[in-house]
Amino acid sequence: MGAYIHMSFLSNYTVLPRFTVVDEVLTLDVSSNKPLFGTAFHPFSLINAYSTNTVDHRIHSVPPEVLFPALGFPFLVVGDLNIHNPLSDPLRHFSPREISSSTPYFEKAAESGFALLNPPGESTRLPLVGKARSSVIDLAFANPPLLPLIKSWEASLPSTGSDHIPITITLTSPSLNQKPARPRWADTDWETLDPIIKGFKVGAAPSCPTPPKLEEWMSESLNHLVALLKEHTPVSRPSHHSKPWWTPHLTILRREYHKAARAARKNDTSHMREIAGTSRAGYFKAIKAAKNKHWSSFLLAATPQSLGTAKWFANGRGQPPFPSLPGAETPLQMNNVLLVYFFPPKEPFSPWRRLRPHKSAPRLTTDERAAALSKSSPTSAPGLDGIPYSTCKQVNKINRSILLQILAPLVLLGYHPASLKGSKGVVLDKRGKPSYESPSFFRIIVLIRTVSKTLESIIAARLVAAPQLRGLLHPNQCGSLPGLITYDACLTFTNDVKTLHRPWLKVTSLFLDIKAGLDNVYNNTLAWILREGGIPPTWSPGFCLS
Repeated sequence: MGAYIHMSFLSNYTVLPRFTVVDEVLTLDVSSNKPLFGTAFHPFSLINAYSTNTVDHRIHSVPPEVLFPALGFPFLVVGDLNIHNPLSDPLRHFSPREISSSTPYFEKAAESGFALLNPPGESTRLPLVGKARSSVIDLAFANPPLLPLIKSWEASLPSTGSDHIPITITLTSPSLNQKPARPRWADTDWETLDPIIKGFKVGAAPSCPTPPKLEEWMSESLNHLVALLKEHTPVSRPSHHSKPWWTPHLTILRREYHKAARAARKNDTSHMREIAGTSRAGYFKAIKAAKNKHWSSFLLAATPQSLGTAKWFANGRGQPPFPSLPGAETPLQMNNVLLVYFFPPKEPFSPWRRLRPHKSAPRLTTDERAAALSKSSPTSAPGLDGIPYSTCKQVNKINRSILLQILAPLVLLGYHPASLKGSKGVVLDKRGKPSYESPSFFRIIVLIRTVSKTLESIIAARLVAAPQLRGLLHPNQCGSLPGLITYDACLTFTNDVKTLHRPWLKVTSLFLDIKAGLDNVYNNTLAWILREGGIPPTWSPGFCLS
């Protein structure tokens, strides 16, 4: 038994192998003058064990006491332990011998505070020959000081030729590994919030507005509302161990199953074994029923937009490709390359020196605001503030004046605050590309605040109405217009083709895909075109022309 350690690791840390009286165990002690992994701990130990069956097949060569000592610093236990237990493989049927030989290891691990890192049921050994089925025998345990450092347990590396699957365990600093708390908006206490929202008052907008004053007023109003909503919304900390199909009933069944199993081990009679077997069968049958019920409910609620997600859940997406961009070796360089590609530099925009209400600008109405909210999907991902459309709609249902008072001054003054322009972007790969050495093989999804999207929907509706009233749009224009879809464009195209075919004319069609056209539209040029077309200055991009 041996270990390979990268030279760069040895240049920063001291690694000492430690052998015990048990030949099948190798312990590595890692130490450093500086604290490890962003914690206060200096030492870190790892045990790699290969535990084999002895002559009577009930005792293993490596006892549990050697593997799970009670230590006060990070300690990791990995190895081929050759034990089978329902905790690591819950859907497999186990013989009484397998249960009796594996139970002492899991009991000792629980007594010392160790947690199993393996995802339940994920096989670590795939027999290459014969009819033997896959199994979970390569296990990993972490003690309490190490558990917060565990980022992931993955079996995604390519095969090494062995029947055992290579496993990667990633450690990281607790501050980086800790996932942020996420509000559970479905459980918001609206009963308590209802009278508070009804009495919520938006402060008056600045009488002599300047961009800084309007920014301050907007941020103060929205932050007050967001803080109020989050104060009455419980939070949860997501984990990769979370199971969306788990129910309180399964918790009771699991407790009764373990209780019956412990009783059967202490009093090994046929009656007790029968009770334990019945309890076990009922527990795992309930797990299977809960999974099937959750999957069926997900499929019943699926929409055309979520069919891709259902396919991903059924088949698995696999490991997403990682960018290998030329000239980008570090994460910071890669980030800069993607930013320049997705957000190319534009001509500088001169800010307004003063803000004055536009007399020709129609005032914001409740119908416009209601129409903008009605088009939004409650399942859309929220922006930086984390407020979803479902919560925004509920606030508007309780008090219709809040959003109206916040958005009306912006529409009247023709100003889009910088606090509403902040966004977070998610870069995703485009499937099926031959390589990923170019930023064009990736796409970015930009998430902005729901209030900002509502304001954009209102202005977009006004922008659509103005060119239509003045006849600036081509009769065959179908994209981005209400009431027209791709089907209408196809009907128009086929009608033109058939019309030209009647006098026996030949028709040639040319289709152009204008790549990255929207991101490279200059604001001033578009504003000049709209002004020449007779569009009022308060209906143009940026809300006003100046």
